[in-house]
Amino acid sequence: MFPSVGAPRVYQHIVAHIERAIYDGRLASGDKLPPERELGRRFGASRVAVREALKALEHRGLLEVRQGSCGGHFVRAVDASVVSRDFSALLRLGRLTGTHLGEARLIMEPEVARLAAERASDLDIKDLRAALDDRFAATVQGRDPRALDLEFHRRLAAAAGNPVHAVAVHALIDLESEMMGTLDDAADRDAIARAHVAIVAAVEARDSAQARAIMEHHIVDVQRRRAGHLAGIRPEEG
Repeated sequence: MFPSVGAPRVYQHIVAHIERAIYDGRLASGDKLPPERELGRRFGASRVAVREALKALEHRGLLEVRQGSCGGHFVRAVDASVVSRDFSALLRLGRLTGTHLGEARLIMEPEVARLAAERASDLDIKDLRAALDDRFAATVQGRDPRALDLEFHRRLAAAAGNPVHAVAVHALIDLESEMMGTLDDAADRDAIARAHVAIVAAVEARDSAQARAIMEHHIVDVQRRRAGHLAGIRPEEG
């Protein structure tokens, strides 16, 4: 699968060849790479160079390491981890704020809701309904529903049928879970639940305009509530 290389900085050539194999489809998501010793033999490289290359590919989000007797280096499935990592770096550098995040979500997620209403399969709608049920159960049991609220948005993005939207929304949601505080007020949580129920109803009814409008109002409302809490104003007073 891989040609032998012997030029200086061998690990870079190994990285380039494995990257090309992934991009060309010769290595697919979930495929396991040969052991380090075998890769070294195929590339004519030391195990040190092979390990350096594998670490570089893992850092780029192309490979993942699995532990155990069946572990090793595997081609990673497409996800939002690389985008999330870059967003997190911007956050730590002080170049990304909650306002930036809110603006991005307001641009993207209403369109995601519109597409979901047009494209969601019966299985997608069932999955969204399950997310609502899980959220309701968590509330009844007194558990924090925040993670389930974010998961709802991830599932909706998947139902929209556009992998670009899905990756971007997942990254934004990951970032929001890291940087934004939880809305603990019962009124806030009720408002979020009502919005999610209404979005699913619009998606199920194939009403794309309504789904878009509800999502837009939902994002704006959450931002308003969060800003109100920071200013010491209760939502119903804002």
